[in-house]
Amino acid sequence: MSKKTDLRIIRTKKSIKKAFLDLLKEKNYNKITIQDIAEEAMINRNTFYLHYLDKDDLLDQLSNECLNKLKESMNASSNINTIDELGYDDFYEINKKVFKAIEEDFDFYKVIMGDDSIPYLSIKFTNVIKNHMSEGLDKSAKLKTGEKNVDNSEIYVEYMAAGLIGVIRFWINNRHKYSIEEVSKIVINMYSKDILELLKNC
Repeated sequence: MSKKTDLRIIRTKKSIKKAFLDLLKEKNYNKITIQDIAEEAMINRNTFYLHYLDKDDLLDQLSNECLNKLKESMNASSNINTIDELGYDDFYEINKKVFKAIEEDFDFYKVIMGDDSIPYLSIKFTNVIKNHMSEGLDKSAKLKTGEKNVDNSEIYVEYMAAGLIGVIRFWINNRHKYSIEEVSKIVINMYSKDILELLKNC
């Protein structure tokens, strides 16, 4: 496949995704048809089916792409091996990366935070954050020494995830009020060093 063809496919899929997200801002997911998407993207139906099986496949590919980028943004720098080594500045940088990832796919997150017709997307988003926090705790040195309280850690993860998701939802609806740097500092200051210690010692 030539580079020219590759670029054409990339542009077409990008146009389809944008059209789909634009439609989701206006219509319930269940009411959107392939014809709607094709017309919005200015392509024919056959072109759509060259890239996607149906609108569910489009939604799955789009959500996986965005959420995989979000997961990547939550990774600490390569020289940090466990949560025990993370400090205030490290958590701040991770928060900035998370909000930057959300900003890059802003329309997608705006949709999943507001469209009740596709609730499983919100669940997928929540699970990405909760699973990442759980994995971070599992890497704690406390686990290796048998000191980790599993029941407590589950509660801490629920608490931390709910707080972060709430702030993300607020920021999406009030992005003009707070820069990424500002909201990242607010989040990390709310958690404070006491909460960071709580995470490390659960």
